Amino acid sequence: MQDFKEYQIWNGVTPKAITSSTNATPTVLTVTSHGFSTGDQVMVFGHTTNTAANGIYKVTVLTSSTFSLQTIADGANVAGNGVGGATGKVVAAPKIGSLQGFKRALLEFSTSGTSTMTAKVLGSTGIFSPSLKDGDTPNFGATISATNNYSFLPVIGTTDSVQIDGTTGIVVAGADVVQSYQINIDSMEYITLCISSWTAGAIYARLSLYTE
Repeated sequence: MQDFKEYQIWNGVTPKAITSSTNATPTVLTVTSHGFSTGDQVMVFGHTTNTAANGIYKVTVLTSSTFSLQTIADGANVAGNGVGGATGKVVAAPKIGSLQGFKRALLEFSTSGTSTMTAKVLGSTGIFSPSLKDGDTPNFGATISATNNYSFLPVIGTTDSVQIDGTTGIVVAGADVVQSYQINIDSMEYITLCISSWTAGAIYARLSLYTE
C-alpha cells in the first residue's frame, strides 16, 4: 500500500474571461487569445445563461479566440442551453485526486502577484454507472444532480486551526499568498479544487495524501 501521494492540481495558471458562448451543439466559447490546443481539458466556471458550459471538458480549437466543448468520457459535443454573454472564466482543468486507501489530505494553496479570488475544495463518493463496477468521477464544476453528485468540503487552516465552510471557500485577497489546509475527506473517493470567483493572480495548488 502506498502511504503517500501528491497531485499538482494547478501550477501557475491564470483564468481567462469568457466573451460569449453559443446556444448550439457543440457550444462554442469565445475567449480572446485563449492559448489552448485541441484535446486540452479546461474548467469553465461562473458562466451564466448558458450554464451547460460550466464544468470540466475537452476543447476543440476553432480559432485563436474560439473553441468548442466535448465531454471527457466519450468526446460527445456539449449542447448549449442558452446564449451566454460576457460572464465567467475558463482555466486549465485541475488534476483530480483519487482518495482510495488514504485517510488524510493536505492542500497547499498559493498565489503569485496581487490576487483576488475564491477557491473551493470539491469531493465526491463517485457516481454510479451501470457500465462500471465502482462508479466514476463526476463532472466537477457542472451542475450538481443525482447523476453528477459532489459536495463542497470544509477545510481547517494549519496555522490558525480556523475551519472554513465548504460553500464559503478559501477567500484570497493580497499579494503572494501562501496557505495550507487540512481537508475533511471522510468517505470521499475523489477530490479536486475549483475557482468560484477570480479577479487577479496566478494560482498554485498541491494536494498531498497520507494513509496515516
